[in-house]
Amino acid sequence: MKKIITISLIFVVVLLHAAHLVEVDTVTSTGVTLIVKPYYDASQKPKVYLYGPTGFIRAKYKGNDSYEFEDGLFRWVIPIIVGKNKFGQTVFGTISGPILDLYQYKKNISIKVVTNPEDLSLNVKVSTDYQLISGTIDGKNMILFKTSKGYVLYTKEKRNELKNVLSLKIKLPSGKIKTISYDLFTLNGFTTYLRGDFTPYVSSIIATHIVQKGETLWEIAKKYGVRTADLQIINNLENPDKIYSGMKLKIGTVQFTEGLTSIVVNLSTSRLAVYYAGKLVKVFPVAIGRSDSMPPGIYWILNKQIDPALYWYGEYIPPRSPINGLGTRFLQLSNPTYGIHGTTKPWEIGRRISHGCVRMFNFDVEALDAFVDLGSPVLVIKSFENFPEDISQIPEFLSFKEKIKNQEGESS
Repeated sequence: MKKIITISLIFVVVLLHAAHLVEVDTVTSTGVTLIVKPYYDASQKPKVYLYGPTGFIRAKYKGNDSYEFEDGLFRWVIPIIVGKNKFGQTVFGTISGPILDLYQYKKNISIKVVTNPEDLSLNVKVSTDYQLISGTIDGKNMILFKTSKGYVLYTKEKRNELKNVLSLKIKLPSGKIKTISYDLFTLNGFTTYLRGDFTPYVSSIIATHIVQKGETLWEIAKKYGVRTADLQIINNLENPDKIYSGMKLKIGTVQFTEGLTSIVVNLSTSRLAVYYAGKLVKVFPVAIGRSDSMPPGIYWILNKQIDPALYWYGEYIPPRSPINGLGTRFLQLSNPTYGIHGTTKPWEIGRRISHGCVRMFNFDVEALDAFVDLGSPVLVIKSFENFPEDISQIPEFLSFKEKIKNQEGESS
C-alpha cells in the first residue's frame, strides 16, 4: 500500500513540474510563434518565459494557445512555462524537452520586398516550406504567382502612405491555416520594410574574442580598433548591451555594397534627399553644421536608434528630455563623429547651427528611419543645383559607384 502511495506522489510531482506541451508553430524573419498546451485543468493562461543566448524574454499570448516573441536571431531557446491549476497550485515545466532548436525552422518563411521605381508596382518574393494561399496589403488582395523558386505577390494598387501591413495566409503541414503579418512602410509611393532592409556587405574578420565578465561591447571594439556597429552587424547583435560572459564574438570590420536606398545631403542648400533604386523619393529641409563641419564625402548608416539617449561629456541625458537635442531618432554614420537625428529645436531647421550632425524635424527623421536600409550610403555634397530625379546625375555618385566596384572586386 505504501509503495502505491509513493508511486502516486511521484506521478503527481512529475505532472506538476512537466505539464506543458511546447511546439514551434512558425518562424519568420521577425518572430517566432509557439503553441503551449497545459496538460491539466488550468485556472489561467500560463506565462511563457524564454531563456536564450542574450538572457530572458517573455512571450506574448496571442490566443488559441499561441505565444509570440521577437526572433532575436536565436538558434535555440529554453522555454520556462509557469501556470496555475484549479487548486491554485503552481505548475511548471515542459514534456517536450528542455531546449527548443529554432535553427531547423529558420528558413520556413522569408520575404523580399521590392518596389518597381518605374510604375511603383510592388513585388513580394516569398520563400517558404509552407503552401502560400494568398497575400494582401492594407487588406487589398495581391496577385499570386507560383514559380520554381517560390512565390511572388504582385500589385499595382496604390498603397497607403506611411505604415502598411502585409498579410500572408499559409497552410501548415498539419492542415491548419495561419495568417502572418509584416509591417511595411510607403513613402511617396515607394514601399519597403518598416525601418528598412539590410544593405549587402562584405566583412573582414581579424580575430575572435571571448567576452569576459563585466566587459562592454564598446570596450571590446576599442581594444581591437573597430567600431561597435561593426561588431553588432558581424555578430547579429540586436542590442549591444546584451552580451554575456563566455560569449564568442567575431572581431572585424564591415564594408557595405550597393543597396536600394541612398541619402544625399547638400550642405549648400541645407536639404536632404532620399533615393530608392536611384530614383528621387523625397526632399527634406535640414540643419547642418557650422562652417560645413561635416566634410563632403561618402558615409554609411551603421546604426539606427529610436528615442536615443544623449551622452554629453560623460553626462547621461535620457531620451525625450527637453535638453536631449537628438530628438526621436538617431542614424549613426560610419564616421562616429556624425549622425542624422531629430531635434528639440525645430525652429533651427534650415540653419547652420549643429556641431556637425544633420538635424531634421522629428516627423521627417522618423519617416527617414522607417524607410532607409541599414547600411545605406550617405553622400554629402556642396551644390546649388536641385536634386536630380536620378541619382546617377550627381557627379559625386560616380566616384561612389567606382569605390563600391573596387570593394566587391577585393572581396572576390
